[in-house]
Amino acid sequence: MGEKDFVTCCEAIEVNDEHKTKEQFIDELGKLRQRIAELEALEADHKRAVQETREYAESIVETVREPLVVLDADLRVISANRSFYETFKTKPGETAGQLLYDLGNRQWNIPKLRELLEEILPTGAAFDNFEVEHEFKTIGRRVMHLNARRLSKKTNETHLILLAIEDATERKRTQQALRESLEKLKFFAYSVIHDLKSPIIGIYGVTELLHKHYKDVLDERGKNYCDQILKASVHVAALVEKISVYIATKESPLKIEKITLKDILQIVKEEVSPRLAVRQIRWLEPESLVEVKADRLSILRVFRNLVDNALKYGGEDLNELRIGYKESEDFHILSVSDDGAGIREGDQEKIFAAFRRGDTYEAVEGVGLGLAIVREIAERHGGIVWAEPREDKWTTFYISIPKHL
Repeated sequence: MGEKDFVTCCEAIEVNDEHKTKEQFIDELGKLRQRIAELEALEADHKRAVQETREYAESIVETVREPLVVLDADLRVISANRSFYETFKTKPGETAGQLLYDLGNRQWNIPKLRELLEEILPTGAAFDNFEVEHEFKTIGRRVMHLNARRLSKKTNETHLILLAIEDATERKRTQQALRESLEKLKFFAYSVIHDLKSPIIGIYGVTELLHKHYKDVLDERGKNYCDQILKASVHVAALVEKISVYIATKESPLKIEKITLKDILQIVKEEVSPRLAVRQIRWLEPESLVEVKADRLSILRVFRNLVDNALKYGGEDLNELRIGYKESEDFHILSVSDDGAGIREGDQEKIFAAFRRGDTYEAVEGVGLGLAIVREIAERHGGIVWAEPREDKWTTFYISIPKHL
């Protein structure tokens, strides 16, 4: 609108206000024209910013291999990468948004997705691995994991949403198959353990009777055979029992409760007191009444296995067992130390693996599951277990238990 147009407009206006002159109206119209020009410039800047942000988003999505779509502030799909079209078996010329929402009915195909996306724009929140199972028109029923982030270029405040889509169908099937296989394996293990107990007990009993009633008839070789059978049956029985405990440790639910460490240690000490007395081994434990929140049976198994490990592998030089306790800001740290044969520097890690023992333990009978059970208990409680050999032959086994249980 030119100057003459403004003047003509002003002349056509019937002025009722005695205080306003024609010049004042012209001045106000000039200011109005300036404001309109400013708004037009802002609109042009906004359109340019939107275009720049779209180009910025598109440059990102095309560099990513997983399916990505870009949504505008109205949650409309404005761009998608090549992987999106390949995954959903559709063409770039087709509307990618139709796979996410029904334009005709104005409804989203994936329940709750719009609600989640609407929270992202004003707050900048995000969501990860939102799992949906949906019957897509082009690829059928699939399980998808959705991840979303608000995307804005630093030079402006134009917001878009970047939606990443992962086809998790095969992974879910594999996980389900694996769970089923583990259940079958667990059932098989329990069955084998149950079926082995009776024959082992029978072999041991018959061999003991043979040795008892016919030892005068048997020569030395026959007696040695009986001794070997007895030892082997005892070893297999111990193995079956340890496997049973190991499986129970992995599978049984934890019952977290407040337990007093002294009560647990009293039970273990009474169980091993005959061995301590015969070998004249000193037992030292904390005097304070330490309380820990944990699964009671699990902590009892921890000390049973660590003390049994010390007594079994400590050798003739073992004179003292020390039960220790200390704490950090987040953990209770329990320990069992002994001054026996010790462990080699390179054995700290492998002795905690199932059916693995250190090189210094090879001459001692054992099944190699005691320390594996301790590690399993520590990990199920959210802690860790480790061993520290020292130059003075003292060896200490530690287990940490979180305080927040």
